[in-house]
Amino acid sequence: MKDAKLKIQGTKVVTARASFVRTSPRKLRLVADAVRKLDPNRAVEQLKLMPKQAARPVLSVFVQALANAKNNFQLSPADMRIANLQVHEGPRGPKKADVHAHGARFDRGVRRKRMAHITLELAATGGGK
Repeated sequence: MKDAKLKIQGTKVVTARASFVRTSPRKLRLVADAVRKLDPNRAVEQLKLMPKQAARPVLSVFVQALANAKNNFQLSPADMRIANLQVHEGPRGPKKADVHAHGARFDRGVRRKRMAHITLELAATGGGK
């Protein structure tokens, strides 16, 4: 994250995040990797058409970041680019016992609901207001 901020020292950075998303980080990272190199508006179009359930929270973070750029910083969403998109592992939520035998491995069949934190940083490309 420090490297991205050093590269965009003179530009404005708009941040949006979603915390405690009830989807596993691995599934969210697959979606994030698919749109990481795209233009933010193109990424929104791709996420709307993506057939994965994990695309919904990532889409909401993109929409939130573009709205933050427009409403809070008076930046044009067309002049933004993705500076940083990360999916971090959140806390492991409630435990649920599995009814099948699993032996001593795999935590005796206890299922843990995984959560994730999504962080998106958009940078202005310097195209003007």
